[in-house]
Amino acid sequence: MKIDILLSTYNGAPFLEELLQSLYAQTFTDWHLLIRDDGSEDNTPQLLENYREKDRNRITFITDGDKQLGPKRSFEKLLQKSEADYILFCDQDDVWLPNKIEHTLKKMQELESKNPHTPALVFSDLTVTDNNLQIVHPSLWKFTKVNPENINNIYKLIINNPVVGCTVMINKKLKEQALPFPAGAIMHDLWLAITAAANGEIVYLNEPAVLYRIHSNNTIGASRTDKKYYLKRLKNLHLTMLQNRNAIKMLRFQDKNFNIGKFMYYKILVTFNKLFRI
Repeated sequence: MKIDILLSTYNGAPFLEELLQSLYAQTFTDWHLLIRDDGSEDNTPQLLENYREKDRNRITFITDGDKQLGPKRSFEKLLQKSEADYILFCDQDDVWLPNKIEHTLKKMQELESKNPHTPALVFSDLTVTDNNLQIVHPSLWKFTKVNPENINNIYKLIINNPVVGCTVMINKKLKEQALPFPAGAIMHDLWLAITAAANGEIVYLNEPAVLYRIHSNNTIGASRTDKKYYLKRLKNLHLTMLQNRNAIKMLRFQDKNFNIGKFMYYKILVTFNKLFRI
């Protein structure tokens, strides 16, 4: 059994030491780290090279000459290179809790024991922290008012997605199903979640596995869902409409029975449910 951890970096030097130390502190130790730097302008490449020099058997750099592709395409390139049985995704500014791999792998193997031939994805909750890893909220799901049970309805899943990439483990069958990413894929984690929901199995660990930083340098961050959040969405209505259009494209790609009426129904339902919980 082979497990790959995929890490895409971009100007992440201030946080990489803590992340890498948390990988080495995992209770499950038989992993391999695949890294692709997306054109960093700080000392991220040198820091990573220092780690690779100390542990060449477990750390591999993927080099292709492309720069600033963004996280979605950078992770796609890493995914294309991985031949592992199980694959995890890693963000440069987070810290993994020690039993993350062990618990996620156990959940994955339980799922596969029931259906050994299915494309599968496992994800978990996260603990929200500030820039200095001081806890802001013990649960990202509660912080952002997202329901992990949304995975049981593909419309709710894409409207109110609980799957955060840095908590995800997929099996090789899902990798083969998900590649290549279509042009309309919003982000790699959402595309993998939709693919698993439409073609295989997706389950969650009801526990946090990552300390998840929220700070000004997050490429993709989490926002507290409150009235200010919705006012901001209204002010940026064009962006909201673009995101909805891309979500519809993704659903149509995976679900041949896609129904625009159902999408609008669940969009309204999920939004009002979140509003009444604020």
